[in-house]
Amino acid sequence: MDFGDTSYLTCESLLSRCRFAVDTSTKNAINVRDFTNKRMQPKMEERLPLVGHGNRKLRYSEIITYRVAQLHTRFNAQSTRILQTVSNISLAQWRILTVVNSADDVTHTKISMISKIDKGQISRAVKSLIRDGYLETEHDLDDHRKSYLKLTPLARDLLDKTLPLMQKRHDVLTESLSADQRRVLFEAFDTLDTLTELTEFAE
Repeated sequence: MDFGDTSYLTCESLLSRCRFAVDTSTKNAINVRDFTNKRMQPKMEERLPLVGHGNRKLRYSEIITYRVAQLHTRFNAQSTRILQTVSNISLAQWRILTVVNSADDVTHTKISMISKIDKGQISRAVKSLIRDGYLETEHDLDDHRKSYLKLTPLARDLLDKTLPLMQKRHDVLTESLSADQRRVLFEAFDTLDTLTELTEFAE
């Protein structure tokens, strides 16, 4: 994957390139190019070698699963901080609201299929969203055994405030990479995704 001279970058510095900063009065994002001009040194744990089988040594920053997990954690933390500027709902709750906002006839099962959130977590989050007035249930007109989740005016007001922030962050992240970098990145994601089902690896 060719991202230019980025061998020195850690997950933290990659996130810093894309970090979204909101001015509470203007809701403007700081120019991402200001971040790309700053070089950050690897963290201690990413410089230390991981000693494996046969005394093979790898730096943590060279382990794909470590880098993906760290980036995932930091992006989730970033999303939570953004949401906390205008609300007190969790990231999982917000993602559920966006699914209900985007799809028709939404059930717990449909949320799980779309969001990949654990079903138990969905059940707990939906209950709290109903309790707090963000979601309500509506019975199917033809089959009263079925019910669907609907947004309340309170939820729509919340999404009106948060969706522009999240969409702006998406734009900042996207624009921090060139078209070629994005193409290579998504091709790499697709390749790695096909390997997640493997459980046996030959020597």
